[in-house]
Amino acid sequence: MKIHSRLLIALMIPFFALSAGSHAEEATLDAKAAGGLISSHTWEQPQAHGTGKIYWSWKSDGSVCLRTDGKTGKCADTGRWKLDGGRLCYELTWWGKSVGRNAACFRIVDKGAKRYEALQDNGLTLFKFSVVE
Repeated sequence: MKIHSRLLIALMIPFFALSAGSHAEEATLDAKAAGGLISSHTWEQPQAHGTGKIYWSWKSDGSVCLRTDGKTGKCADTGRWKLDGGRLCYELTWWGKSVGRNAACFRIVDKGAKRYEALQDNGLTLFKFSVVE
């Protein structure tokens, strides 16, 4: 029994060390860091099921352009955004309503390696993205 316990402990130590290391890379951005990642930047979001990408262009004047046909194409929808503490809140017009995403608020989590997640207040990920500009 002692041999099994020692073996179990020996196997658990690397597991917990790796788990702790992966969580150390993640960080929820504060308002200043989030603002620097949003204002005047474009995000690339993979669409569900690998069917292309969505581009969010966040303007410094509080407007947002959502593109579904490439990084520089015509806006599929437009709207407004603002920071509420450390949360980004946006509201889109017609396209967002058609897919049930006309408005949301979320925090930004830095996943490391220039990858991010939009984290809702309920702890669920709204979407993943990277910054392309």
